[in-house]
Amino acid sequence: MSKFIPVALPRRAVIVIGAVIVALATAAAFATLRARHAESASSTDSASMASSGSGDASVTEVDILLGLARDATREGRLVAPQGNNAYEYYLSVIQLQPSNATAQDALRETLPFASQEIERQINRRQLEEARREIALLRDYDPTNYTLIILGAKLDAQQQVVTAEDEARAEAMRRRNG
Repeated sequence: MSKFIPVALPRRAVIVIGAVIVALATAAAFATLRARHAESASSTDSASMASSGSGDASVTEVDILLGLARDATREGRLVAPQGNNAYEYYLSVIQLQPSNATAQDALRETLPFASQEIERQINRRQLEEARREIALLRDYDPTNYTLIILGAKLDAQQQVVTAEDEARAEAMRRRNG
């Protein structure tokens, strides 16, 4: 068995180095895209300010939020992480412009996918995160049937976890006393 260790260490090192290279390349690509996006956004803002003659901040805020929401959706960040996900961006757009059709349509269309992600969180027993995500989706549609079912599933899973914890505590009490 010891003759395999020298072979395994270089493989591990190669894997770690490869992962680091991929992470650095991803970070560089992300930074480049962000810089390009910022440049195009600033040139678009300058052009729109010059053409309109007024600086309507809510329009640019909405455009920025819609862009961030589209990026988050494309990257699969529908409801997580907190503070940097598509639903929070779209809900912010709705707060600024309640009749914004783009945000309303996106929220409606992505709800089933976000619900699936929440169900996976519940199944993985990440209950606090699932609770936060359900509350986020309920901000958009508090009477949605799928969200009601997910809430019930979350409550049931919480009861299972609580029962398991109580059984473990009881077993520890029996062993110790």
